Amino acid sequence: MRQQLIEALIYPRLLLQQVIDDHNYHHKNMFEATGERCNHCTGEGCGWDTCMQDFRHFDDMTDEELSVSLREGIKFVEALHKHLRHDETTSTFEYCNWIRNAEHLLEEMEHHLPHVEAAAAHPEH
Repeated sequence: MRQQLIEALIYPRLLLQQVIDDHNYHHKNMFEATGERCNHCTGEGCGWDTCMQDFRHFDDMTDEELSVSLREGIKFVEALHKHLRHDETTSTFEYCNWIRNAEHLLEEMEHHLPHVEAAAAHPEH
């Protein structure tokens, strides 16, 4: 399953690299709707390197980190194509197929990751 996660992450990494190389988007505008670290981004003092961290050094990542990166990859691919108005559940576009497959892989992965009991995560309750 780890190898499947790594292979799935190649697609958003290639798309992001293409966006960077083509200078198609301003950093802030591209990622305002994506990952947690980007929700606070002003577009200044932050750069593409921060966004690329989810798509580098896969061999050094834990399975959980790979899952988080894949979730960020899904958000990125969705943000990149949000201007298209169609049903992603039945679309045959390459990125729609990738999103469906990536979401399925995440569901499978979540069943294999150790789960934390709510009391252990929030001892004050």
